[in-house]
Amino acid sequence: MNPVRRPKPRRVKSALYGCLLTCLGCGGAADVAPVSGVVLYGDQPLAGAGITTQPIAQGKENPGSGSFGKTDEQGRFTLELVTPAIPGAIIGEHRVMITPPETNATQAAASATKMVDGVEVFIDDPQTRRANPAGGIWPASFSDGSLRLVVPPAGVTDAKISIQR
Repeated sequence: MNPVRRPKPRRVKSALYGCLLTCLGCGGAADVAPVSGVVLYGDQPLAGAGITTQPIAQGKENPGSGSFGKTDEQGRFTLELVTPAIPGAIIGEHRVMITPPETNATQAAASATKMVDGVEVFIDDPQTRRANPAGGIWPASFSDGSLRLVVPPAGVTDAKISIQR
């Protein structure tokens, strides 16, 4: 009869501690700080706009996930990390992209399709579904990443992103 060997308690504890430390090391939440503020179009709050940020790498290392938010009626926003889904943004400098508020649903639906060879097809072009609050086409400079936001280690609750008419 072969005796069954039981693992030594010390080895089991060591393995469990190793797994625990490995999992904790994957977090990265320490590099995230709360971010909220306002988006202004000219001197007026921009309601219903999307805001997306992407941290800028310092060197070759990936700084982490971007963040996103949407402005309320007063133009105020709070950012949330994309992955993991927690409030805030990665500490450091970010590229900022502002997407304009949606146009009304009827106008968006009408411009989101067109006829091609007798078949109605969907057009995946955000410019056809969005409008500049002042009319015309939404300027590329608002969504090309040229706007910047610095997230300090303590976070920021009064970020002001101004886009000129």
